[in-house]
Formats: sequence, structure tokens, C-alpha cells
Amino acid sequence: MAINFKSYTKTMALRSWLTLVVFCLLTLAGVELSQQLLLQSSIDSSRLDQLQSAGHQIRDELGLDPNLLEDTAFNHGWRIMILDHNLEVVERQDGFDVACRGFSLSQLGPLSEFTLAAIDRLVTSMSENGEAESSEITTNTSDDVDVAVFMIQLDDPAGQSRYLYISSVILVTAPLQEILSRQFFVAALIALALAAVLAYLVTRLMTRPIVDLTRAAQRLAHGDFTTKFDGRGFTETEQLAKTLNYAAHELREVDTSRKELLANVSHDLKTPLTIIEIYAETIRDVSGDNPVKRQAHCETIIGEANRLTDMVNEIVELSRLESGAESIVVNRVDLAQSLRETLASFAILAETRYYQFDVEAVDEAPIIGNEHYMRRALYNLIGNAINYTGPDRYVGVRLTTADGHVRFVVTDHGPGISTDKIATIWDRYHKSGSSHKRTIIGSGIGLSIVRRVLTLHQAKFGVISEPDQGSSFWFEMTLTTEPDPSHPSA
Repeated sequence: MAINFKSYTKTMALRSWLTLVVFCLLTLAGVELSQQLLLQSSIDSSRLDQLQSAGHQIRDELGLDPNLLEDTAFNHGWRIMILDHNLEVVERQDGFDVACRGFSLSQLGPLSEFTLAAIDRLVTSMSENGEAESSEITTNTSDDVDVAVFMIQLDDPAGQSRYLYISSVILVTAPLQEILSRQFFVAALIALALAAVLAYLVTRLMTRPIVDLTRAAQRLAHGDFTTKFDGRGFTETEQLAKTLNYAAHELREVDTSRKELLANVSHDLKTPLTIIEIYAETIRDVSGDNPVKRQAHCETIIGEANRLTDMVNEIVELSRLESGAESIVVNRVDLAQSLRETLASFAILAETRYYQFDVEAVDEAPIIGNEHYMRRALYNLIGNAINYTGPDRYVGVRLTTADGHVRFVVTDHGPGISTDKIATIWDRYHKSGSSHKRTIIGSGIGLSIVRRVLTLHQAKFGVISEPDQGSSFWFEMTLTTEPDPSHPSA
């Protein structure tokens, strides 16, 4: 699917820009709404905290500073009074009326019904709750203003209760809200402009690595497995780039394995097919009337046909093992007996091609496993040694037991395997050398089957090899103590 990256980039940038701008607008709207809803309660709470703090300070410092009440009332514009146990005014300072400073109590006039009611409510609240102080926000209906009131009990050496009363008019918040709204509107325009610029810069910074990754992913989708992903800019895009680079590496490996598999399978299938074709033509044109030659040529054709069949069967068998479609039924298996029967299959090579089989094996090695697949593993390991042994055609086979385990080792004097190839020697159709040769035994996927079989049997396995020093393939399994069902008396 072709992508117009110029249009794609603009679309991504526009969407990101709109998202950030809308987020900014919603944030500003939330601030304005909270200001409208919470401004009054914030002012009330702040004023009560001021009165309480001043009341505690006056209680602690009363008597130390003769002008404490007057200065506090004047500086804050509060009404401050000292009341006796009968709630009669002992001292009064009305800071919000400067003309009252220095006047006697008789000149100040009596307390209003609003103030007397507030005093009564606060004293009652302290008495009912067993507390030494009380506060409230109340409304003076005559003046239509909110008033914060605080009252605290004072210590009196004479043992009589005294009270400190502080009240403060709270300014109407409507004008204040109007002023704040105008200022907020100007601040919001500035913030929105800055947010738009910032959003544009951020979206450019964010979309650039994403677009680069998208371009690279498109090249990868078209088969360019050498693609490199660069996610510089953000941690997330860097992590994504690492993941995509790993995926590209794995795809390269799969593609290389696929090409090698096709090349090797084609080579292995082509050789016997060519031989069959040649000998069939020979029978038709040359040896058809010669019984001896015809018989020999037919035997060759049959042998190559059997080889093709074995190759196909091994490929199908490996596919079943890897897919899990093939069920594995396990029971008691004598690995020593399986080895003897497997070696009998290679006896013809010792007689006709002079292979040297050096065998050392115990008489009995019982394990729990699948006999068919264990024989297949033994056959493929020995066959691999036959295919890659050196000019001396030496194949060493060892089957030993110790510490409750059985160990099988097959050794050849072949070219060996380099260290960097050992990890991949078990791969399907892997070749230790650069050239592909026609195998003597098997189809070229024998070690893949061995790996799968031994993995299913939970066996330990590996290879010890160095270049020009030959190779030793081995595996270990646990010996079983279960009796042989064919010998009940055992």
C-alpha cells in the first residue's frame, strides 16, 4: 500500500496540534470554572484561618503588649473584643471605623443584634462540643455582607471565664470575580498563543521519528530486509525501533534460511532425479535387450527412487515434529539394543566402502522414550558422521552409563565446525561449509530431526568440535529402573 508521506505528515501534525490546543482550552475552561465555583469558599476558609491565627497570638501575648488589640484591629480592619463570663464587653476595638479609636465603650454604642446572636451561637457551640474555641461564616442580613467570626476562651487568674471575639467583614466576591475574569481572559489568550506555538513544535518533533519509522516499515514490507529503523527522539520510539530492527534481523535470517532451504532441497532432489532420468534413457536406448545391464540400471533407478522417498519422508517427519502434530508415545526402550540394530544398517558401508566403525557400547541401557524416534536420532547422528568424516573414513561410536545416566557419543575425523557455526549446526539444511555436497546417508535435515527428538525426550545434547579436528556429537538421558515387560522375572 503506497503512502503519501507528505500528506501523512501534515495530517499527523494537524491532529497532534489540534489535540494539544483542545487540551489547553479544556484546561483553561477548567481553571475558569473552578475559579467561579471555589473562589468564595477559598476566601472564606482563608479568612477564618487568619482570624484563628490572630486569636491564638492574642491569647498568648495578651498582657505583654497594652496596644496589641488596638494595633491588630486597626491593621486588619477587624472588630476585636474581650468579654467577661457574663458576655459583657470589657474591651473593644473596631478597626474598620477609625473614628472609634480611643473612644470609651459608652461612646461606641451598643452591640448589634447580629453580633450578640453570633456571640451566643459561638459560646453555645463551645459549651456543647467541649472546645475552647469556635468559628463560623455568617451573613449580616441588615447589610447583606458575609462576616467571619472567631471566638476563643481566655485564661483568667481569677478563675472567671473570659472570651476573645474577633469578626471580619468579607468583601463581596462579585467585583473581585469580574476583575479576575478579565485578567484571566487576557492570560488565557497569551497562554493559548504560546500553547499553539509549543504544540506545533512538539508535534513536529513527535511525528518526524514516527514518519521515518513508517517509511522504513514500508521498505521492509516490500522485501528490503536490510532496512534499519531509527527512533531517535523519544524513549518509546527508540524502543519501537529496537523491536523493529530485531524483527527485521529475524526476517533476514528467515529469508536466508528459506533461500538456502530451497537451494539445498532443489540440489538434493535434482541429483537423484537426474540419475533416474539418465539410467531410464540408457535402458531405453542401450541396455534394454541386455538383461545384466538392464538389471543393474534398474537397481540404480530403484535405489535413487528410494532415496527420494527417504528425503520426502524426513521432511514430512520433521514438519510433524515441529508442528506438534506427531504424538510421542513413550515406554521402556533399551538404547543399547537400538544402537546394535542401527549399526547393522551401516554394515554394508564397512564392507563396500571401507568405513571404519569403532564401537564401544554397554550391553544394556534402558531409558523411557519412543523407540522409533530414538532409533531415528541414532541413525541420523551416525549418518552425519559418515557424511562428514575424513579421508580415513573413521566413525567412533560410544554408549556408556554412569551415575544413573546413559551417554551416547559419535565421533568423526572430518573438517570440524567453527565456533560461530556450532549454534546453527542443528538448523534445517545447515551446512558447515560453503558448498553443498551430496550426502551419503540421509537428506541433509538429519540434525534438525535429532534436535527435535532429543528436545521432546528432555535429553541434554550438544557437539564438541574445532576446525580440522573432527566433531563429536553427544546426548545424555536418564536411565530407568522400570523392569523390562518382556522379562517378568526381572
